[in-house]
Amino acid sequence: MKKAARFISLVICLVMVLPLAPQAFADSDLLYPVTVTVSIGDGKEYIVRGYDVTHENNLYLSLNDLAAVLKTTEKKFTVQFQNSSLHGAHFVINTGKASGTAPFTGKDSRSAVWAELLRNRIFFNGSDMRYYTYASNGALYMSLIDIRLMLDLSVEAFPDNALRIYPDQTFTVDMVQLKEEGYFDAFSSVLVGDANRNTVLFAQNSTFPVPIASTSKLMTYLLLREAMDGGSVKSGDIVKISKNAAELSLTADAMVKLGEGTSVPLDELVRMMLLASSNECALAIAEHVSGSEEKFVELMNGRAAELGLRTARFYNSNGLPVFGETGLPSKLQNRMSASDMFRLCSYILEHYPDITDITSLQYSNMPTLNYTTANSNPLVFNMPGTTGLKTGSTTKAGYCLVASCKATVDGEEHTLVAVVFGAETPGERGQAAEILLRFAKGWLS
Repeated sequence: MKKAARFISLVICLVMVLPLAPQAFADSDLLYPVTVTVSIGDGKEYIVRGYDVTHENNLYLSLNDLAAVLKTTEKKFTVQFQNSSLHGAHFVINTGKASGTAPFTGKDSRSAVWAELLRNRIFFNGSDMRYYTYASNGALYMSLIDIRLMLDLSVEAFPDNALRIYPDQTFTVDMVQLKEEGYFDAFSSVLVGDANRNTVLFAQNSTFPVPIASTSKLMTYLLLREAMDGGSVKSGDIVKISKNAAELSLTADAMVKLGEGTSVPLDELVRMMLLASSNECALAIAEHVSGSEEKFVELMNGRAAELGLRTARFYNSNGLPVFGETGLPSKLQNRMSASDMFRLCSYILEHYPDITDITSLQYSNMPTLNYTTANSNPLVFNMPGTTGLKTGSTTKAGYCLVASCKATVDGEEHTLVAVVFGAETPGERGQAAEILLRFAKGWLS
């Protein structure tokens, strides 16, 4: 009886615990193995291993298998896993070279597994890339969208996990098809336009205000530059860190510790704000410009009204959520429409184009802060010609990205700006912004 009682107790415990098990994998995904049939126009069909991540049709393909399939085509490339003292574990991908691996033909015996989506380090033709991937036993699995963007690959998808690759064609963007298929419905709003001419080329849900998270810091930068023009602030200023900024630098939302009363060069605070999206550095800048963040926020909202940004509403200098001072406090977040964000960026790029001297950097070192940061914008790594501008994320805002790039058409230079608000993942905001910018480049040419 005692054994039976213990067994029953164990079963009851398992029944109670098992429903909680997926929570242990909250930062991971359930990967379902699939095999994908690929044709490349040579009359043959090849098998490429992949995973449907969490749900059907969220396809990640084995780059190693794909390299073996494309080894005789114009799109040939190699994938190698390496481990070095300089870069640690990383993957090296080089185009124009043929894989020495034979295409996969055997039975796939894998089962569903939990795995973590990581920004595994990738060097693509010698350049450091920022894509989110799954890695397993030296094999690299990448989203089909990212594969198409990275390899400039034209792919047609069919039912039952079948793909047709056109090795002699480049990646093209069909905005009509994407819109009809609901691709942009996954975001709260998107927009792409020519900032030089203040012309919108494509937009969806772009006129109503949404939370904008740290893209708010673009307005903070504008007001800083205008204060410099007015003479109240100088580029070589040394900023004394306040108690408020120091306390914010100790929270979970901080990037770098700022000691109260310490002195930091203004230019280091600006680079930390724009590249690393440092909230505490944005606050220190706001206090340096206006004396307090409250006065600076008044300035932000007043300037937004002057610029005709009718949907803009700012509560702080950095985009963090704040709580209102009422009996039933609500969580307030800076808001703006994608259309107004495009207008703001167009204004900044017209009057202070040298912002891109900072926002186009991949890395920057701040010696006083003893901090080296990578740009939080993945497109400065993944898309040549990207010049900025700003990322952002909160739970309510989702993942946001305002991206800019240069394009020269018939000897005339254009500055393109894409706005993506409300992506569910950082990878998706980068994909959408790159697709929008590629479309704009194609439209201009």
